[in-house]
Amino acid sequence: MKIKVSGIVELSTIDYPKKCSAVIFLSDCNMKCKYCHNYEYITKNVYEMSAEEVFNDIDFLFAEAIVISGGEPTLQPEGVIELAKLAKSKGFPVKIDTNGTHPEVIEELIKNNLIDYVALDVKCRFDKYKELTGYDGDIKEKILKIIDICKKNNIFIECRTTFIPTVMGEEDIEEIAKTVKDCNLYAIQQFEPKDAYDDEFKKIHPPKPKELIELGKIAKKYVDNVVVRSFEGEIRI
Repeated sequence: MKIKVSGIVELSTIDYPKKCSAVIFLSDCNMKCKYCHNYEYITKNVYEMSAEEVFNDIDFLFAEAIVISGGEPTLQPEGVIELAKLAKSKGFPVKIDTNGTHPEVIEELIKNNLIDYVALDVKCRFDKYKELTGYDGDIKEKILKIIDICKKNNIFIECRTTFIPTVMGEEDIEEIAKTVKDCNLYAIQQFEPKDAYDDEFKKIHPPKPKELIELGKIAKKYVDNVVVRSFEGEIRI
């Protein structure tokens, strides 16, 4: 079968914690986040490849893990499963980045022992989802389902939020943290305006690291393991 792929990064030191990884970016997304830095890239650069062709394109000299990202990879469930099976057959741990809209795909991967790490983007406070992402669905219930599935099966689940000043405040982080309290790790990430999809978002100044740290302290009331990721690096709260 053919998988719609937008790009491959042969070596990343930031996408799989404590491991060098190869990152496979799948095309298409069912959200249109105004702050997204690669929406046009993943919708305009589309190559149809088999899982074998994808892996033949990767130099595995330094890679210790595989990350399947997007776009939203769960829109291509059969493709994700094929990539994960091939990665596992080669002895690689597998991480998936997801927006949480298809918990059934995550469940299928877990059921077949094809996944080791799930990174779940919690975009904003749940009543703001339609405005910020264009997605109008029961996202909170789906996020909770993914966290529950991962916890029951001992799969590491990271939830993460990109904090956007003027659009979000302390109450947003507090509500999100209360919701994802059972995840293994909650990360608050620094917004980068220069590549935002919406021109209005390019005008928003990124939050300062000290502001993110204060937000991390709020999240820490509810989640045991909290980190802040800024342009300067990662800080554990």
